[in-house]
Amino acid sequence: MRNGYYYLFFLLWTCAGSPAQENLIPAKPNVLVIFTDQQNAEMMSALGNTNLHTPNMDRLAQRGVLFRNFYCTSPVCAPARSSIITGLMPHQTGVEWNGDTIRPGIKNVGEIFREAGYHTVWGGKWHLPESYPLQSKSKQKEIPGFDLLPFQAPNPNRWMLGSETDPPLTEAVVDFLNHYDKPEPFFLSISYHNPHDICFYARKEGWASAEDSLLNIRYYNFEYKLPAVISTHPSQVQPLPELPENHAIDPGEPTFVTDKRKYHKEYGLETHLANQEFGDLEWKGYLNAYYRLTEMVDKEIGKVLDALDANGLDENTIIIFTSDHGDGAAAHKWSAKLSLYQESAAVPFMISWPGFIPENKIDDQHLVSQADIVPTLCDLAGIDSGLDFTGSSIRTILSDQTASWRDHLIVELADYKPDASRKGRMVRTRNYKYNVYSTGERTEQLFDLSMDPGEENNLVYKPEYAKERQRHFNLLQEWMQQTNDHFIPLIGKSDN
Repeated sequence: MRNGYYYLFFLLWTCAGSPAQENLIPAKPNVLVIFTDQQNAEMMSALGNTNLHTPNMDRLAQRGVLFRNFYCTSPVCAPARSSIITGLMPHQTGVEWNGDTIRPGIKNVGEIFREAGYHTVWGGKWHLPESYPLQSKSKQKEIPGFDLLPFQAPNPNRWMLGSETDPPLTEAVVDFLNHYDKPEPFFLSISYHNPHDICFYARKEGWASAEDSLLNIRYYNFEYKLPAVISTHPSQVQPLPELPENHAIDPGEPTFVTDKRKYHKEYGLETHLANQEFGDLEWKGYLNAYYRLTEMVDKEIGKVLDALDANGLDENTIIIFTSDHGDGAAAHKWSAKLSLYQESAAVPFMISWPGFIPENKIDDQHLVSQADIVPTLCDLAGIDSGLDFTGSSIRTILSDQTASWRDHLIVELADYKPDASRKGRMVRTRNYKYNVYSTGERTEQLFDLSMDPGEENNLVYKPEYAKERQRHFNLLQEWMQQTNDHFIPLIGKSDN
């Protein structure tokens, strides 16, 4: 009966309503947005990854539609987050680097839904620009459009560890759901920190060897007591996962990428990466830690889903699950983000709403972006914001695979603010992926992902792919004109 009722509503929802029809329309849906930090698209057991077990992310996949070709707008925390909450690209929000603030006058999704009568709440990491407004030393104490969900890290000095912040955040979320009694629907965003703790695994702050780095990791000269999954040396962990097939570095890789791998300075820190000294054992340990940290945050998500179900809120709640960006995951011997390789740029995305969105469906056809999240939520909730989003609502393709949709999308990269000329752009089409950078040598890459999903064979300088190279460059130029993107690509010949 429930499904038939919702189906009738869905039909009426797409038509002009009459007073009689309006009586059939239930209350506006609640919205629950859950996102992790630094989780790449393949980091779920629902997709057949046997190296980890994520039963609660799998639950979300079973409840709705999972998109295989979903991309962040930028593989950097703050720029990606600015898109998640505005429906715009980073060069439009003004947040191209961490530490930037969204341009005045740009509304975020909290402001949009609050104006539409929603009770809007933000829980967890913000990073625009402050990571946690609730932290005592934070200068940003409020988030426009959102009430802050109160919670505290057990140790006031450990707000940079997801292993410290995620459990108390979950407790606050569960309490919110258990006691929600307001007449208006809620818009609740839960921003978890993990598996971001993997960043600490590869950092080397003055230690003599990779092993020292693993056993004595420092950050801003402050020693953390890290969770065992990070601090335990890989020689003490069995069994260890195998390295990915695309673990090797392409000797003809763009120097923009190669230089970044050797020396990270993206946040104004002279941060050496111990992974340049890693052998196979350390890389396998890195992967093991990444899997275990993902499982840790999956457990927190499960507690939220249980509370949602226990309070009868699951029936009329839109749930979105995603991450701000991915992680290198040892592919191309890369750790962390700041790369246009698939592992850093592609992130998980699932959306569900019982009775309205198909269940247990995997979409591997459509190219979807973080910029699509806000227009999609507005469309599903029946909110006409009057705003001009860069992203588009995915409502039509949720139930109709043949519906008209884009044939390409763009990902941005700006990796080092003191040198604002260092930028890159990615153009993803159905089968191909084209990367181009603003500085360095060998500035272009073209991969046929249908034949080379590991991005191991750069086709860009092969004569037989000249037309594809030009087609993708033309798509980028059109995009730049349409969105007022002032990126300056450096096009040259291979020196191979």
